Amino acid sequence: MRRNDAALACTALLALSSFAAPAAPVPPFPDAAATRQVQGEEQRVWSQGQQISRALIRGGLVDPDPQTTAYVQHVADRLFPEFAGSIKLSVLKSPDLNAFALPNGDIYINQGLLARFQNEAQLATVLAHEGTHFTNRHGYQSEQSLKNNAAFASIGSILGVPVLPQLLAVSSIFGFSRELETEADVQGYARLSRAGYDVHESPRVFEHLIADIKAQDIKEPFFFADHPKLADRVANMRKLSAGAPAGGDGADRADYARVMQHTRLENLATMLSMRREKSALIMLQDASYMSELPPTARYYLGEAYRLRGAPGDAKLAEEAYSKAVEDVPEFAPSYRSLGVLYLKSGQYAAAQRNLERYLELAPEAPDRKYAESYLRLAKQKGGEP
Repeated sequence: MRRNDAALACTALLALSSFAAPAAPVPPFPDAAATRQVQGEEQRVWSQGQQISRALIRGGLVDPDPQTTAYVQHVADRLFPEFAGSIKLSVLKSPDLNAFALPNGDIYINQGLLARFQNEAQLATVLAHEGTHFTNRHGYQSEQSLKNNAAFASIGSILGVPVLPQLLAVSSIFGFSRELETEADVQGYARLSRAGYDVHESPRVFEHLIADIKAQDIKEPFFFADHPKLADRVANMRKLSAGAPAGGDGADRADYARVMQHTRLENLATMLSMRREKSALIMLQDASYMSELPPTARYYLGEAYRLRGAPGDAKLAEEAYSKAVEDVPEFAPSYRSLGVLYLKSGQYAAAQRNLERYLELAPEAPDRKYAESYLRLAKQKGGEP
């Protein structure tokens, strides 16, 4: 999506949230059995959610990794034990720091959030919030308020996604009203506490979001949208957790890092392919975060510096690539990037050596023709016939 389109969409969304009528209150579901009694207009809204889930699967947007999916599902079941079987977690292959709940209990969390979080308690904070949107029937309430709103109807054409207007009406993807978001915060926090998680980790969820929007120079992320401001969410979570005793489960970084290793690396590759190097560097320049990643992460650090292109970044990229080669000599991409970097800096012999090694390690590489053309240029510039 172009940045201008995103800005227009955000403007429309803010207008929508400003002028929509308040959601009509309905009592929360008490347990999973009650969710099986849905009927009438609410059943129609649930059907919309099911259609959206099918569209996400057909579009190849759902991460099929069973380990990650089982892990996030386990956390949700711990938070909402009386709703076991009614809340279904899935992971979306997106680097955006986002999560949303559909009215039928399907909850989606992006790889970007999973990769950014430092421990299970931070993940649980988001799932408790989104699960509360489902148990308290916020999607159904909001759909009744927004379905006739003209601003709402225009958003799909702005974003170029036909299903999105429907998705906005029945999900939390761009946030509900201030009242419903605050309700999800407070009751989600209570869930977090009852499940025994370290509630002092909850403010850090919003701190991650604030750091990301500063890096990307955007006004607000999609996740939790503008209801209320992110700075207020940090303050609210700090206030809620201020009187809680120290400790609790889910604060260990090592266990979480082991489970999320694949997700973190995949997310880094996606971010860099989308030129989000500044957001990637938030993680990669954190020594603690880097220590939790495999040695191949040095390659992604080099790529982030290369893409940023600030003064001194070429040297930093070279150091990162070289460290990756030293630590993981069988990892081919590091040689390719080093070869191209040396070629551009006039170090033709070093460029040739690294490009040849890349082609040896990756004979079936999809960019083989490009690598071969760089190799020929390195030989020519270096005086080799």
